[in-house]
Amino acid sequence: MKRWFWPFVWICIPLALSVSSCEKNEYVLPASLDRLNWSEKNHQVLSQLIEENGMGGRYYNPFKAPYVVLDWDQTCAHLDVEEALMRYQMFHLRYKMNREEFAGLFQNNIHGITRLSAGFQNILLADIHQDLINDYHFLYDHFIGPEGTMSLQDIQETPQYQDFVVKVPFLYEGYCATPGIGEAYGYPWVLYLLAGHTTAEVKAMAFEAISYELNNPLSKQILQSPANLETAAGVVSYSYKTGLRVLPEMQNLITTFRRNGIDVFIVSASYKPVVEVFSGAGTFGYNVPASHVIAMELAVDGAGRILPEYKAGWVQTFRQGKVEAIHRVIKTELGRNWDPIFSAGDSDGDYEMCTGFPDMKLSLIWNRVKGGDIGSLCIHAVEEAASTSPRFILQGRNENTGVALPGPESILLGKTEPQLLH
Repeated sequence: MKRWFWPFVWICIPLALSVSSCEKNEYVLPASLDRLNWSEKNHQVLSQLIEENGMGGRYYNPFKAPYVVLDWDQTCAHLDVEEALMRYQMFHLRYKMNREEFAGLFQNNIHGITRLSAGFQNILLADIHQDLINDYHFLYDHFIGPEGTMSLQDIQETPQYQDFVVKVPFLYEGYCATPGIGEAYGYPWVLYLLAGHTTAEVKAMAFEAISYELNNPLSKQILQSPANLETAAGVVSYSYKTGLRVLPEMQNLITTFRRNGIDVFIVSASYKPVVEVFSGAGTFGYNVPASHVIAMELAVDGAGRILPEYKAGWVQTFRQGKVEAIHRVIKTELGRNWDPIFSAGDSDGDYEMCTGFPDMKLSLIWNRVKGGDIGSLCIHAVEEAASTSPRFILQGRNENTGVALPGPESILLGKTEPQLLH
């Protein structure tokens, strides 16, 4: 079991990142795609896509300027920035809700479902919800709230803290995995934990979390809730992957697209301000303007504080919601009523974005050796491996290092042998 020790000093070390040219030169100097660790096949296919569809290419039409749509987590960067922020906020107890506001985040009956799935011990929602409410009351009274007097180091030694930091992510994953609740409930819910912060405060915390995780080793950790605390749900465990890594191949691909007159949009199921911090200009080497980030959004009050409510009228940007968001933002609001030429993704949440546009020419799948819908696209990519104009291409990486591998196979975390298909 992981010992209860948390490093609280983070140092942002300058990273050797690919950085695009100044904005004024972006569309003046066409550039070729760097080889880096792309597979030979993928480098050829991507280069051909850029050459044929970029400025001066045979398919380029300045009146219908081409654009591409990219997933963020596990696609543009290694691992998940939203989950990294969730843990960073949780481990540091950076909450701005009072006791009643926190308790208001929980419903004991969600669409008629009152228990988590068998994979999450069939725990009653009412039981794990009450445990978290009790934990938060203790943490609020002794640390988070205005009357709290304990230090962070001291509160971490309490069983209430140790129960809390396991059961929050356990519940989040349980929501997402339980039929009848699912990601449509879980994805917004985890964002509601940011309630009470301003967007600027969330961005500052996200910068801290990203900077810390970029320098954190890639590993798998397991936490278990304490047995010496009487709770309704009992003892549960939570496993997670530490670290984040930039992907130079994606940084350079974004830069090369833009230098050749191909616009780039990020379409993510993470919270928009958080993705903006990681993808934005002058920070971590991606240089995508905030106006080109399409992602989950929350409501805010008149003082600019985040509310535990999803933004009214806005689509949830995963699965079919990504397609709808592209239609609403890019095609309707921006007036670019034609299909993207390219997409990139890694999971079932990207399946519709990679398959839902008839005129899309190419989709890149980062190989996480998964089954399901995304696994079917991996199979297509393998079947098209000999084609000079494939619809799907598969790119591997080593999850132990966060570094791309020059082929379609990936090495999963904790493994040593490359794998191609699930």
